[in-house]
Amino acid sequence: MRRIVSCKRTCAGAFTLVELLVVIGIIAILIGLLLPALNKARKQAFAAQCSSNMRQIAMAILTYSGDNRGVLIPELISDNYGATKDPTNPYVDGWFWAGELMNQHYLAAPNILTGVVSGGIGKAPYQLYNGSSSVFQCPAALTPSDKVPGAGTSATAIGSCSTDQINSVGVYGMASDQRTDGAQPYATATWYQLVAITTAKPPTPPVVNADFYPGGANTAPFVDFDVKKGALGGPTGQLANGGYRRVLSQIRHSALMAMLVESGSAEWLLNGANVTPNSSTLNGETIWMQALAARHGQVSNNGNNASTNIAFFDGHVDSFSTQTFNDYVNPATNMGGATNIPQSLGAVFTLTQDQ
Repeated sequence: MRRIVSCKRTCAGAFTLVELLVVIGIIAILIGLLLPALNKARKQAFAAQCSSNMRQIAMAILTYSGDNRGVLIPELISDNYGATKDPTNPYVDGWFWAGELMNQHYLAAPNILTGVVSGGIGKAPYQLYNGSSSVFQCPAALTPSDKVPGAGTSATAIGSCSTDQINSVGVYGMASDQRTDGAQPYATATWYQLVAITTAKPPTPPVVNADFYPGGANTAPFVDFDVKKGALGGPTGQLANGGYRRVLSQIRHSALMAMLVESGSAEWLLNGANVTPNSSTLNGETIWMQALAARHGQVSNNGNNASTNIAFFDGHVDSFSTQTFNDYVNPATNMGGATNIPQSLGAVFTLTQDQ
């Protein structure tokens, strides 16, 4: 007769339920302790990458100027179509600074108008964004999948404060999608903007606004020749008018004169297409430069400000609290904004301030 022996196997190495719960609790505590440090390290890495991007762009702009007898790259030149075309404008299909740096091989970046898709922009079925990142893209800003880049040939919506996500949307300018030479249009999206002023301002032609001439109040180092817009649109000879021309020799203090900033609007300098800077009031604070993007560092207690990177004409990039600029008011005029910033704040935005 066969004896059946029954034995119970013990699992000496197994966890009890209480022990398992204790381990899970310890892991949760460690994650809670490590996540803030990881997020901080991630933000610091984004800020460093952004600074590197801006430095590369600044060097490309300086190289462009060196290749063009010291002339600074125009921010924008509108195309030469329609009743308001400028007979002095040789750029029939238009111009946008970021696209030109890409197209003329000063910087490597994707052409966002490549590829054929259905229902494209304008009258041509071009792909608006091909998903490739580039030196023009701030890693801390909204990605194209978050928000499709907007047209950079006019001001995008301007945020109510520097931390507003509206200021973190990419923009693009393009050669016309109906090019006269039949060539492929090109553009690249940028999350950085030049320190520029548009010439499409009052007074009525043929009077010229001296504010935008060297020595005037709004003489930013780069110029938007938007010849189809505003009172100075039309055949006013903007490009032929030497008073609008900007050259590198006009920069007196290259370590103070800002070249490139973080922003989502081509008209960030005055918070829109106005000669007088706009301001907004939010959380009890009057903000004079709400279009200057604050994408890095610790957000202020009122949520309006954080840190921003600025590239300068000597090629260096520095970080500033946007509150430094947003809260500054000239006591003599009771006005704030870019055109009132003194050299003592470490950065200036007009050629007049740079004297």
